[in-house]
Amino acid sequence: MSPADLPSPASGGFTAATGEVEAGPARGGDAAALTRAGVVLISVGLILLISVGDVLTGPDVNFTLLYLGPIAFGAWLGSTRWGFALSALASVVSNGADLYARHGAPLPGGVLAWNLMVQLGVFVALVLLLTGLRDRLEVEQQMARTDPLTGLPNRRAFGEAATMELERARRTGRPLSFAYLDCDGFKFINDSLGHREGDALLVVVAQTLRASTRAVDATARLGGDEFGLLMHETDAPAALALVERVRTNLLTAVERSGWHVGFSIGVATFVQAPGQYDDLLARGDELMYEAKRTARGTIRAATFGARPPGEPPPAAPGREAP
Repeated sequence: MSPADLPSPASGGFTAATGEVEAGPARGGDAAALTRAGVVLISVGLILLISVGDVLTGPDVNFTLLYLGPIAFGAWLGSTRWGFALSALASVVSNGADLYARHGAPLPGGVLAWNLMVQLGVFVALVLLLTGLRDRLEVEQQMARTDPLTGLPNRRAFGEAATMELERARRTGRPLSFAYLDCDGFKFINDSLGHREGDALLVVVAQTLRASTRAVDATARLGGDEFGLLMHETDAPAALALVERVRTNLLTAVERSGWHVGFSIGVATFVQAPGQYDDLLARGDELMYEAKRTARGTIRAATFGARPPGEPPPAAPGREAP
């Protein structure tokens, strides 16, 4: 990949591997492979199967608790709307099974309506409870993966994304690059102007970093005034071009806000993916500190894991090897 091949900047920056579940598949563990339509079909099938048992056992046996299972399954892995629909279906089917089992001795209209509404209320209450709990858990999971100040993914989320990207790089044989950024002079801003000003500086850095990178790249706040940028399938020249663009945009943004700070950046390109995420992080960290020691505000780049002489680079997906 050459600098000319770089995609245009995107407002995102962590879409390569966020770990979030897309809108189409259902939520949760191994069941995440199920689509919402599949979840609903399974739930409807279970409700109808339970209704058969409801008819066979007669009106003396109450099956309300059994209907809760498929309703909970559909609401948790599907959606609140589908949970309501399944509740209505289960209520109608349950009361219909009860009427059928009475063999021509129907209940008075008021009693029938009361039973229907009570049962529907129980089912809807379960749906509201489960979906409220599910949404709260999703929010907490997202908060655990997000830096609360900048809104960028935190070190934990970045590690998960980087691990997935390393696995992909090992499968495809394509290079990847990692940049470790440190804000020079941040401590002075914090000490002289206050933590509020320091926080504002970090927010501007995060927003600029997100706006200056590609949608396939992963950005994160690694801690303090340090940020990470993982560049998907990016060789050394392209990585350096992208990081130089990022650094220029960062300097422009902080100068516009009146902050006199710089950025020391280490750029590690891996022709062959390292064994672990910690190896990737360590290489970028070493290069960043080398930049800080030798000349603050500069970029230090290096390539690791070079191929043996004469071995051609792997073909990009969809292209023939040279």
